[in-house]
Amino acid sequence: MNRQESKSKPTLDEEKFRLRVVQLIFLKRDPERAVEELSTHYRVEKPTVRIGLPKGEGKALGCYVHRNKTIYLADTESFYDPYVVIHEFYHHLRSVSGKHRGTEKHAREFALSFLRSGSR
Repeated sequence: MNRQESKSKPTLDEEKFRLRVVQLIFLKRDPERAVEELSTHYRVEKPTVRIGLPKGEGKALGCYVHRNKTIYLADTESFYDPYVVIHEFYHHLRSVSGKHRGTEKHAREFALSFLRSGSR
């Protein structure tokens, strides 16, 4: 295995963690617990999670507002959608870490890496 492969391939523990997060959101219907575990894992402050979008967000399934460190989810369907919750958590993670805010592409890949964890 070359250096590049080892960097991109998650460890078994990381795979289990990702699978647990997805299960918490989708199967156990506890996205707030999942966000709490994500925050602990990545050592960042836990964002608030709310159902209902702020004014002006229109048709989005979710959004993250840095000003009040809140993940807003459009409705209960989005609240229990692992992709949407994890995608928005990525924006929180990048925002509070002081690093680049992150692009939609990176947020999408971050969320998909969790969803792929159960299929390997």
